[in-house]
Amino acid sequence: MQQPTLGRIVHYRGKQGRLAPRAAIVTGTIDSLDPSGIEAGDVPALDSPEHVHLWVFTPGTSGGFAEFNVPPGDGSDHTDSTVGTIPPGTWCWPPRV
Repeated sequence: MQQPTLGRIVHYRGKQGRLAPRAAIVTGTIDSLDPSGIEAGDVPALDSPEHVHLWVFTPGTSGGFAEFNVPPGDGSDHTDSTVGTIPPGTWCWPPRV
């Protein structure tokens, strides 16, 4: 299983469940978070090594938004999942082209 790493591009499905796939960049992983920032409450903790913090890109003037502690979508290796098949509020790897 490929672990998410800082700076990787993933696909995100919004919490509302609409099929509006968004590109997102991983801004925090279990290995990249500063424990003192978590203890101080400045950075949310992650529930597992597969959960990530994301910056989700959006079209339009806002440009994007942050999502925290986002779990992976379905699929044990995340390679068969697409943004159209994962549950709302989750991420998956982009399909290979």
